[in-house]
Amino acid sequence: MKSQMQAVVKDAPGSGAVFENWPQPKPGLHEVLVRVEATSICGTDMQIYDWRDWVRDRVKPPFVMGHEFAGKVVEVGPEVSDLRVGDIVSGETHIFCGKCFQCRTGNAHICERMKLRGVDTDGCFANYHRLNEQTAWLNDRKIPIEVASAQEPLGNAVHAASSAEISGKRVAVFGCGPIGACLIGLCKSFGATSIFGVDIVDYRLKLAADMGATTLLNAGEVKVVDEIKRLTDGHGVDVFFEMSGAEPSFQQGFEVLRPGGTAVLFGLPSKRIEFDVENWIVFKDARVRGVFGRRLFETWYETAEVLKTGKVDLSKVITHRFNLDEFSKAFALMKSGRCGKIVMYPNRKHSA
Repeated sequence: MKSQMQAVVKDAPGSGAVFENWPQPKPGLHEVLVRVEATSICGTDMQIYDWRDWVRDRVKPPFVMGHEFAGKVVEVGPEVSDLRVGDIVSGETHIFCGKCFQCRTGNAHICERMKLRGVDTDGCFANYHRLNEQTAWLNDRKIPIEVASAQEPLGNAVHAASSAEISGKRVAVFGCGPIGACLIGLCKSFGATSIFGVDIVDYRLKLAADMGATTLLNAGEVKVVDEIKRLTDGHGVDVFFEMSGAEPSFQQGFEVLRPGGTAVLFGLPSKRIEFDVENWIVFKDARVRGVFGRRLFETWYETAEVLKTGKVDLSKVITHRFNLDEFSKAFALMKSGRCGKIVMYPNRKHSA
């Protein structure tokens, strides 16, 4: 009889998930078994939980949710070469083949056969998680375990920040959730002269201020385009980061982007949106960069350096903690927007 563990499972199509017993995985030849010590919730998890349109076409319940984590290696497969029992690891979400054109030309993060942890395969909202050595990241033991669990989303911010010239520039960050807040911290450390933080939730705007935003704009209360144009003498910003996926943010962001500026797009809209190619891009001679995941493993090394040098204090972004069996409370809080990064603990009880 297979050993059992407890996990947050997307058991069927529709909104929600369940906390139930699930077979504990065994590591294969090139895999390790990780005892998950901390796992954090991402916007993608929220979309799966809510059963958004793209999710319906992609995922196949039942499966274990979650993709951001840190934990201890407790078992190694016979062909594992560089990891040992006791190592503290995290995992790259993008499970790449290593053999396709993209992988062989330095773009493994957009592998042609890519699968996503917690989307196409079982995830880490569980006591244990099976991890291929190829996608494992060996953590510095000095890093707090909850910070280690949130390195992957910080890596998204690092990838976004490296996609545009920031030093000496005016930037606007639309969407000040955990990744947007991390991005604001990076923009500050990279020398942006002005950082506009835009959101519709005051809690997240305060988080943006804590991370270094110089101007806060609640899009539900002010005319964002008019305000940014006024504060930049009509010029607009040099760089616009779209981190929310909200349709109004795309429109407002491109409207405040100066001619010749750079737009960096990370947020995933919940549905198809209208896009004014002529006025937003062509007539502005704008540069547009899409950001998906992290460059492998370049971004992980850059992220580790960000943490080591203190350029971004990730602990400021981690605002709430729950036991894994309290996942429904955690998701409700995340949906409210009144939080930063939420961390859950599968193998120990967290005292609130």
